[in-house]
Amino acid sequence: MRAETESKRWSRRRFVGYGAASSVLIQAGLAQTIAPPPPGVPVDEAARIAAANDAAEHMTVPVMINGRGPFRFVVDTGADRSVLAEDVAVSLDLVRGNDVMVQGVVRSINTRVVALANVSFGSITRHNLSMPLLPRSLMGADGYLGLDAVDGSRVTLDFANHVLKVSYPRPHSVYVKPRLSEAYVPVRGEMGHLRSLNCRVDSVGTTCFLDTGAQISVGNSRLLESMMARNPNCSLLGNLPITGITGGMVMAKVVEVTDIRLNGIIFSNAYIAFADMQIFDVWGLTRTPALLIGMNFLRQFAQVSIDYGMKEIRFDLASLRVASAG
Repeated sequence: MRAETESKRWSRRRFVGYGAASSVLIQAGLAQTIAPPPPGVPVDEAARIAAANDAAEHMTVPVMINGRGPFRFVVDTGADRSVLAEDVAVSLDLVRGNDVMVQGVVRSINTRVVALANVSFGSITRHNLSMPLLPRSLMGADGYLGLDAVDGSRVTLDFANHVLKVSYPRPHSVYVKPRLSEAYVPVRGEMGHLRSLNCRVDSVGTTCFLDTGAQISVGNSRLLESMMARNPNCSLLGNLPITGITGGMVMAKVVEVTDIRLNGIIFSNAYIAFADMQIFDVWGLTRTPALLIGMNFLRQFAQVSIDYGMKEIRFDLASLRVASAG
């Protein structure tokens, strides 16, 4: 074991590729196992929480703005506001309006907004949206669709077929029973802030939410404190710099946890970054153990569906290689 004074850094690629060592769907008795990574290898590479340049880049949806496009937008279920790249606004001759403050996962910045008559994506059309502008150099995409655009819809990340879909939610009168390979997670919340209270990280009760714009999964300091109170020998593996689409950087602590239990799902021998990012404050989760579940965990599944109308999340392992437990 190396001395604690020796700095160890985790690369974005290594963390994203092995964020969850294994996931288990316990309600169906099915298990899918992925080999855990070797000990961290020092690599100087920052983790972009917005996932603009990683393997998740193709998980975008084509968007029409005022009848023009299509433009490629990342669907960001952790962001309250949709944002637009400055160069797209210029190409559309959009008039800049009032100054606004945009809160990112790391820092806030001042920018201006543009008014959009209509924005269409999937089967959804939103009217009279206003979007703050950010430099493409920070975003790495034409824009991000936040909760102001996707709330009330159904977002499906189909990893098996490399498709991201946004559609109207299921009618409340229509209940579809989960398949044997599918885990159903009820959530609660308003204004798109859907969260599950049925989550435990190393036996610590935790509020969790899904952030499709986040490359890695991040816990807050209250969760880490609670974990270390239960297990003083909790293993701190190193540090990871995290940046956001509004710029700035925060150093996160990388920790291996024994398991994360979310309703009928278990992530075992998983790696979490811990940092007090602004997103926890925006979601009102600074005083309670909380976990942002990012793309490194979501990609363990064939498909993930977030229904903002029905207030449910479904995780599907159907196309993954599985084996009977026991």
